[in-house]
Amino acid sequence: MSTRKWTWAALAAAAALALPAGTALARDEAHGKRLVESFELPPEALADFARHQAKTAGTRPAGVLSDTVTWTAPRTLDLPASGNPYTLVVRVSGVAQAAGEGHTLWMAGWMLDGGARLGMMQGASFPDGTRAGEVLRLTGAAPPVSFKENRTVAPVLAFAGARNLRVDGVRLEVWSGMRRSSFVELLFSAVPLLTGVVFLGLVWWWRRR
Repeated sequence: MSTRKWTWAALAAAAALALPAGTALARDEAHGKRLVESFELPPEALADFARHQAKTAGTRPAGVLSDTVTWTAPRTLDLPASGNPYTLVVRVSGVAQAAGEGHTLWMAGWMLDGGARLGMMQGASFPDGTRAGEVLRLTGAAPPVSFKENRTVAPVLAFAGARNLRVDGVRLEVWSGMRRSSFVELLFSAVPLLTGVVFLGLVWWWRRR
């Protein structure tokens, strides 16, 4: 194979690595090494969320505890420090009320020492171009938290508001450990290195002309 053909083959390989990676990342819903527990929120909690959403319609939720409806898991979990970090994930199912984008706003955390320690969750939104009446599955995650020692805690989820979504179901998950990177993700992370190698190869080939 000539130098020019080798160069184009290397560039094509780099593109092939980059293209499928986004799809694989979208399908991967793991947020840790192990799913510790999953809680389906009861109908009464969803009714409280709906009342809060109607009350705050047209306003912008501040995202503070006083502007939320809080749900605490009905049982505690024994979480060893060896399982660090722990990640809380909310999975929301619902229906878009109108065409266009929308979102839900959540806080999540743990009941510790008699009080709730909450932080904002990221995600759980949908883009412009969504159709009215479209059934949606949204996912949001809180930053991972590590405990210095073994703890017995209860997960806490606080609903701050939603826009353009009728919330029909909510599940709160507790994940342990860091999420393992998939094979495609590892390949995708190597694309910058491969691009650099191709560039150096081009420079070397140009200087030897």
